[in-house]
Amino acid sequence: MEPRTAQLNKMATRRIRVQAALWVTELHGPDRNAALEERVRRWIAEDPRHAAAFELATDAWQRSGNLPAHLPKRTRPRASGKALAGMAILCAAIITAVYFLRDGTLVTGPGEQRTVELGDGTQVSLNANSRVIVQFDDRVRKVTLASGEVLFNVVKHQPRPFVVVIGDQKIIATGTSFVVRREETTGPAFAVTLVEGRVAIEPISWPDVLPSEPATGLKFLNPGERLRIADNATEIRDSPSIERVLAWQRGQLIFEDSSLSEAAAEFNRYGSNKITIDGPVLGKLRVGGVFRIGDPSSFAQAIANAYHLRVINSGNTIVLTDKHTDSR
Repeated sequence: MEPRTAQLNKMATRRIRVQAALWVTELHGPDRNAALEERVRRWIAEDPRHAAAFELATDAWQRSGNLPAHLPKRTRPRASGKALAGMAILCAAIITAVYFLRDGTLVTGPGEQRTVELGDGTQVSLNANSRVIVQFDDRVRKVTLASGEVLFNVVKHQPRPFVVVIGDQKIIATGTSFVVRREETTGPAFAVTLVEGRVAIEPISWPDVLPSEPATGLKFLNPGERLRIADNATEIRDSPSIERVLAWQRGQLIFEDSSLSEAAAEFNRYGSNKITIDGPVLGKLRVGGVFRIGDPSSFAQAIANAYHLRVINSGNTIVLTDKHTDSR
């Protein structure tokens, strides 16, 4: 019976910690009111373990002044006969929130997008499979993009510069809106698209201030411009459609004369179903149009219809091929 008792105690402790994290998150959210505060006070008074867990969660929040003023709202599962399954979901959600509070890391998985407001009011919108590390101090507001794609809407009229670090480069902004995309976590390839405002891209070793004059190694962007740095450090500057750059926020992918390989790779960033192109020749086909992020099957079928290809579904893999079986 002892192992069973220990297991039950462990589950109870975990549930208490999860609830404490949830209370702290809600108290720092936009829906705080007197009724919520009263519920929290009653819960704390019910059990000494509640008070200890709430103090721990509050301390974690206060030690992370560089983190969100509030986390995204999450749906709380209703109590039911499947309480354990519901609690597992709740634990996963709130433990993730506590993880954010502990080390400043914001993460999204495949098919997941998240918008978070940082402590200074800056909004950070993460696309799927993205990871950023927030490191604010009294001198600079610094965010490191470890992987993925992020839209930064930087709050204006702040004395501290806002810096996004990507490998050995960094982007410095003031009150600005811009998108940063990192292609590989270990390589130098990335892209910066300026929606509005002003940014400078420069070596990471330079001072964390927005430069006022041109210099070797310094690059400024104008609104609407994109700077892409390739793996071989080649720089490409263009002016893509901002609607296309931000389409992922509306759940869309927009292609304009893209190669089929590029389009497939873009779809493969989202969800578990992956598109495979049967051969490099097909990968060079040009595609265009507006497609839903979560529907690679419809995209594959549309391309198959346009180019007389065949779609083969094998588990989570969608194969586009020009090889047709003999019907005889």
